[in-house]
Amino acid sequence: MAFLFNPFQGQMTRLQWWLAQLGIFAAAFAGLFLTAFLLSDRSEPVSTRTSGETLALTGLLLSVLFANFSTCLNRLRDSGRSGFWYLTFLLPTAGTGLMIYFCGIERGRDVSMKPPVTTDTPPSQANPTPPPLPTVLRSGRRTFGRRRA
Repeated sequence: MAFLFNPFQGQMTRLQWWLAQLGIFAAAFAGLFLTAFLLSDRSEPVSTRTSGETLALTGLLLSVLFANFSTCLNRLRDSGRSGFWYLTFLLPTAGTGLMIYFCGIERGRDVSMKPPVTTDTPPSQANPTPPPLPTVLRSGRRTFGRRRA
């Protein structure tokens, strides 16, 4: 859910991107439906809009664009691209196809998987025991965390 509002949220899978796009589409359709039926003035001609309609449509457009920008930016980053690729989505004919391919079809880097363990190298010790530190220097003073000379 935070992917819709924060463009720097983090990792996002293809399924999460598709579900977010479906949610954005449903919210846009519901917003248009509510604007048309609740804020329109039936006594006015069809070609005119009230100020409430204009304000609601502007807010709806900005919120849908920002949610789309946030989800696509999170997904582009996971696929190894920068946010500037979002500008290619604004191309009139190829933009939608590029967005669907880069964000929804192409497999991104799966950073949650651990790299395969090879048998050539021994496993590293997580917490190796350090050598014991002397508590008394040659002069007979205690070190209490001082660096060795």
